[in-house]
Amino acid sequence: MALAAIFVLALLPRLYSAQALGWGWDGPGSFNLVNFDEGGSCRAALDGFSYSGFVGHQTIAIASALGMPPPQGVHGESALAKAYCHSAGHILVARSWSALLGALTVVIVAVLCLQLLPKKPAVAWSAATLLALSGFHISHSHSGTVDAASTLFIYSFIALLAWSLRCGSRGGLVASPVLMLFAVWTKYWVFAVFAYLALVPRRAWGEMFGGCGWARLTALVLALSAWLASVCNVAYPAYGVLPLLLLYFLLVPWRQVHRRWALAWAALPLLLWLGTLLEVVQAYTVGGLESRFGSGYAAIAENKWLRNLVNVPALLMVSLGIPACLFIPAGVRAIAHGEGDSRLWLCLLPLLAFLLFMAFLAPVTYYRHYLPLLPAAAILAAVGLHATRWGRNRWLLLVFFSWPALLAWDMVSDYHLDPRRELRPWFAQHGDARVFTSFYVNQPPAAESVLFRPEYATGDAAILRRGDYLILSENWYDTAFANELNGPLVLKQDRLIKTRPEYAQFYRQALAGEHPHLVVEQSWELAHFMPEMLLHKRWYGNVQLFVGDLRVLRVRR
Repeated sequence: MALAAIFVLALLPRLYSAQALGWGWDGPGSFNLVNFDEGGSCRAALDGFSYSGFVGHQTIAIASALGMPPPQGVHGESALAKAYCHSAGHILVARSWSALLGALTVVIVAVLCLQLLPKKPAVAWSAATLLALSGFHISHSHSGTVDAASTLFIYSFIALLAWSLRCGSRGGLVASPVLMLFAVWTKYWVFAVFAYLALVPRRAWGEMFGGCGWARLTALVLALSAWLASVCNVAYPAYGVLPLLLLYFLLVPWRQVHRRWALAWAALPLLLWLGTLLEVVQAYTVGGLESRFGSGYAAIAENKWLRNLVNVPALLMVSLGIPACLFIPAGVRAIAHGEGDSRLWLCLLPLLAFLLFMAFLAPVTYYRHYLPLLPAAAILAAVGLHATRWGRNRWLLLVFFSWPALLAWDMVSDYHLDPRRELRPWFAQHGDARVFTSFYVNQPPAAESVLFRPEYATGDAAILRRGDYLILSENWYDTAFANELNGPLVLKQDRLIKTRPEYAQFYRQALAGEHPHLVVEQSWELAHFMPEMLLHKRWYGNVQLFVGDLRVLRVRR
C-alpha cells in the first residue's frame, strides 16, 4: 500500500503536466510543441534521426494501438518522421508514457532501498518521496524524451541485481542482462556494466586495493580522474599532466596490493590513454571545436573544469532542495562507516562512475544528462537524514518534504506560465509589424516573421533595419552568458559553447541596451520564489532548457 501511495503521488503531477502543456495556446484544440527535443527516439525508430530508437518503438506501438500509426512511406524520410513524431497525438502518447515510467522510477527507488537497508524502511519511503516531489524529475517525466525512461531502466537493473545478491537468486542474476540491455540501449548509458563489479568476491577486492582506507582510495580515484580529464582537454598541456600521473603512482599502495594486481595498477593509465585515442571516446570526452551553431563543446577548454564541478551541486540543489542536499554528506559518511551490506552498495557503482564522468570528462552538460544521478542523491540524502537524530524530529521532517514540494511548484510552473503564450496577444496588437525572431520563440501559426541571424545586425545593420522588432529567446541568447554549458567563467568569448565571439558580443550589447539600432521595449520573465531558483536565475539563468525569458527589442533606424 505504501508503494502504491508513492506511485500515485508521483504519477499525478507528471501525468497532469504531460497532458496539459502546449494545448490551447492558439484556440481550443490547438497544440504547440514546448520541448523541441521531444520525439527524438520516435524519429530514430522511423530512420529519420541518428539516435536510439528503443523508446520510440514503444511510443509508436502505443500510438498505433490507439489508432494513430505512422503514415505510409515515413521510414527513412526525416521530414515526414519529424512531422509525425512531433504531432499532437504522438507527443501526448510519448509524454504520458514518460510520466508513467517516471512515476515507476519512484517505486523502483523504494524497492532498491529496501534491498540496501531492509531494516530501515524509513530510508526507502524518504528517498522515494524526495524523488516523487523533485520538480526536475517531474519536468523530465512529463516530457516526451528518453530521459525518464532511461533512468527507470537503469535503476530497475540495479534493483534487480541488488535483490538477486541479497536473496541469492540465480534467476535474478540470469535475467539481469536483459534489464542491463534496456539501460544501455535507451540512451547508450554504458556505465550500467559497472554494476556487475558487485559480483567480484570480497577477497579479490582486498587483493586489488591492498586494504587502503577510504581517504587514500578517494584521493587515488580523484587523482586518476583529474589526470584523465587533463588528457581529454584541448588545453591540457597547461595543467601539468605528468605531476598528476606521478601523484597517482604515489597513492597506489604498492606494498599492500597483491602482486597479481600491481601490473594492472601500473598499466591502468596507459590503457585509459589508449582508450582516449578512439574516435568514439573522444566524441564523448573531448568533443569538437566546431559545430553548425559556431564553437563546439571542446572550445570551452580550461573552463570545463569549473563548469563540470559546479554543475553537479547546482543541479542537485535545484532538484532536491537545500535541506535534502545538506544531508548527502552524512549519507556518504554513514555508508563509508558500514551502513548496510557493502556488497549491495557496489551495485550502485555505475552511478559513481557516471558522477566522475560528469564531474571531470563530460563535454556536453545539459542538465537533463544528469538525471540518473538524482535518485542516487535522494537515496544518500535519505540515508543521511535517518543516520542522524534529525530523522526523528517531526518538524524537521515537515521541512524536509515540504521544501522540495514548494520547489517543484516553483519549477514546474515555468511550463504552465510559459512566456511564449504572451506572444499571442502581442502579435495581435502588432499585426503590421515586420518581426525578426530567434530560435524557440514559438510564435502564433498565422504570424509572419523572419528567423534572425546576428549577421543581420553587423556593420550598418541594413538587414536588421528593414524590420520593426526583434524577439529574442533566453534559450538561444543564453549561450552568451553563464549557463550549464558555459559554466560561470564567460569572460573569454572564444570559450563559449554553441556560439561565436561576435554573436555573444551582439547578444550582450542588445540585451544591455547598448546596441545602436536596438532598444529593449518589453520583456516577459519567469518569476520564482524559492531561493534555489532565484540563485540559479541570478548566476546561471533559467533551469529549464526550452522555457525561458523573452525580450522584445524595437529596431531603431
